[in-house]
Amino acid sequence: MQEVLGDHVDQKGSIVLPEKLRFDFSHDPNRDGAINADHLRKIESIVNEQIKAELDVYSKEATLAEAKRINGLRAVFGEVYPDPVRVVAIGRKVEELLANPENREWSSISSELCGGTHITNTREAKAFALLSEEGIAKGVRRITAVTTESALKAMELGDLLLQEVDDASKMEVNLLDKKVASLKTSVDSASNPAAKKADIRAKIAQLQNQLKKAQKKIAEQNMQKAVTIAIELAELATKEGKTFCISRIDVGLDAAALREAVSKVIQQKEMPVMVFSIDEITNKAVVYAGVPEKSESIKRLEVSEWLTKALGPLKGKCGRGKGGLATGQGTDASRVNEAIDLATSFASMKLR
Repeated sequence: MQEVLGDHVDQKGSIVLPEKLRFDFSHDPNRDGAINADHLRKIESIVNEQIKAELDVYSKEATLAEAKRINGLRAVFGEVYPDPVRVVAIGRKVEELLANPENREWSSISSELCGGTHITNTREAKAFALLSEEGIAKGVRRITAVTTESALKAMELGDLLLQEVDDASKMEVNLLDKKVASLKTSVDSASNPAAKKADIRAKIAQLQNQLKKAQKKIAEQNMQKAVTIAIELAELATKEGKTFCISRIDVGLDAAALREAVSKVIQQKEMPVMVFSIDEITNKAVVYAGVPEKSESIKRLEVSEWLTKALGPLKGKCGRGKGGLATGQGTDASRVNEAIDLATSFASMKLR
């Protein structure tokens, strides 16, 4: 940690369990800089390199005065140690450290005062996964990590989630929205390396941007499609001498596109209009209706009443219309043709 964050890092406390550890250390983000995912990745990498190096772990008792002379020796500030004290070193014999305590090389190895039990070789740890880093007090940070099988499982889970995010980038837009939400929940609750979690969240953010761009493009295409078809069908209805126009334009559940289509028909053709659209995946339907406010039709054809009739077969309902416009959704799109027929007969009856 000193190699990555700086020499200001000192141990402030720790808990070591068979497969899990917690380590508190001095670090003030305002003074020493924020700790980011790259820092955590480097720390995790260094520890795993030490594990792969299969370094022997040595221990030996020495007088407290002799031990404290060792360059780079880790000890908890304020802790009262016995004399003689147990010195633990990884990769170098304690006798070597005591023989030349001021050697600068010792600052790059792990040596500490500790009375607890230790592994005999770093390979016994198998793997190291740094799960989290957080502040616990002013100038004090905490990391939690796991080793052995727990670390291997955490790393595997991180790889699987990352692959799942990569696979999601190839999904269709209509499926991607729910997938992104599901991935965010999975990542938040997953026990996997903090650096990998940051990578995954960054990729999910990219997915969200990709989704927004795709949704915006689809919305523009839907609106253009809905307006073009609605106006063409309204023109055809006018030529055929009809006093209203009902059409089905498949733009999913894009109510905004239907609203624009209805508004344009009312604006350009000044005739009552109703537009249906369905989503086959959810079996839902959305319907938008409009009646020109300044026309004679509005006295005989009330838009909410008309829409309510149409939504009956679709098992839907609508609120009171406003400004001659009303919208509603139904939960049984399979009966859309029946709904269109009912809306047609109702409008024909009212506008006779």
